[in-house]
Formats: sequence, structure tokens, C-alpha cells
Amino acid sequence: MKRDVAARRGDHPDDAREDYPALRAALLDPSEPGPPILHTASERHEMISLEDLVDAGTCTIHEAPVTMVAGTPDARSPDGRDTLVLSAKDLRLGRAPSRYGDREEAGAVVTVAGDVIVSADAVRVCVDADLLLGPGLRLVRVHSAALDRQFLAGVLRAALSEADGKPVDLYQVSVPRIPPPEQRRYGRAFEQLIEFEDDWHRRRASTQRLLRVAVSGLAAGRLRPDGADT
Repeated sequence: MKRDVAARRGDHPDDAREDYPALRAALLDPSEPGPPILHTASERHEMISLEDLVDAGTCTIHEAPVTMVAGTPDARSPDGRDTLVLSAKDLRLGRAPSRYGDREEAGAVVTVAGDVIVSADAVRVCVDADLLLGPGLRLVRVHSAALDRQFLAGVLRAALSEADGKPVDLYQVSVPRIPPPEQRRYGRAFEQLIEFEDDWHRRRASTQRLLRVAVSGLAAGRLRPDGADT
């Protein structure tokens, strides 16, 4: 949502008069993203494994060290070596990282913009460079224009969904062999679906907030139903 009223804190009835109209307007906003238009298709794509793409130099796979420790801002090192750490929860919620880690740690992986970041239950294309990859995260770094990042992210997301919580060997994921222009079309559809999902999560949080505000406001007399005497 563009107006993330759900981020506010506090459920005191006094908040109701200010918050309820904005929450209601945000939930009724018709400009929010919808799912892409998709059509049925009968042909099956020829597939190639991600391992074969790695062997061809199209991409590489990197994994965060299991020893990576992410600290809070007040625990930052005075020598300035600390770097923001992207955690699995940050990835799932699509939020900015708020913890720090040591980029000099053995095996530390630092992101570049365009990396496809993968956790056990989420996949996103990283838009920020110079983040440390947190524990439990892997990334696929694309080195060739022959592979579209958003397209790859969607394929990996499908692999996670099919695994239904079981570990996924990224090297064994099958990727459709289609030309880059067609990949980009698929990539845009995948991206729209992720935006739609993110919006649904925000709407869910806003709906819960609206219900708390409305119920407490009505009960305390800070809000009145439509048509009630004022």
C-alpha cells in the first residue's frame, strides 16, 4: 500500500477519530496492484538445470556462513567494519535490514544490486548493494544477459512452493529455456504477483488495525455509526 497506516502504533480509543478514516480510505483504494492477466497454454518448455547454467558461467550460487551473527545498532563495532545484514525475516517481509554484521568474517557474502536472494520460504530480487547475506539465505548472481533476474526469481519461487517447506537444492531447479525477451515478459508477470502478495500482507495488517480502532472507538464513544445523532 502507498499509505501504510498500519505501521502506526497504539490502540487507544483517542486514536480512533484520526486513524479510522485514513485506514478505511487506504483499504478502499482502487489503485492498488492486482494480479497479472494470464492465459492458458498447452505447450511445455524445454528445461535446463540451474547447475548447468552455473557450469556455463551464466550465474553463480552463494550461501551465507552459518556462523554469521547479526547484532543490533548499539552493538556495532567501533572499527567501522559493520555492514547491514539482510535476514530471512527481512526478506520475507520485504523490509529494510536493521541489524549489523562483520563483513570480514570468513565466507561473508556481500550483495550486489540484482542478486536473487532465496530463503526457505521467500525469493526476491535485491535492489540494494553492499548488504551482508544473513544466516539461512542463499543468492544467485546472474552474470549474463541471457538470464532475466525477475524470471529466475519467479522460477525459484515456484520451486519453493512445490517443495512445501522441504529443503530445495538450487542446483537441481529446472529453468525453462526460453529467449531473454520472453523471459522478461514472464519476469514482469512474476513481479506483479509478488507486488500483489506484498499488498495483500499490508492490507491484512491494515484490516486488523482498522478493526481494533473501530471496535474500541465505537465502544468508547470516540466513533459513531453513520446516521447516528452527533
